[in-house]
Amino acid sequence: MTPKAKVLALTATALFGASLLGGCATDQQARDMAMDALNKANAAQACCDANQARIDRMYQKIMSK
Repeated sequence: MTPKAKVLALTATALFGASLLGGCATDQQARDMAMDALNKANAAQACCDANQARIDRMYQKIMSK
């Protein structure tokens, strides 16, 4: 499973869980929760991308020796 697929699955799970635990939410609350989950997913993906870039740079440095 790719990192983006994992983040998407976690986001969907978080939204589903929040909707079950939160009971009936208004449309605005649902939008706010979805936006919060999306922001967290984007932050997690940015972290994964930064780590992958760092690993790629280390690999290139090792292979150039």
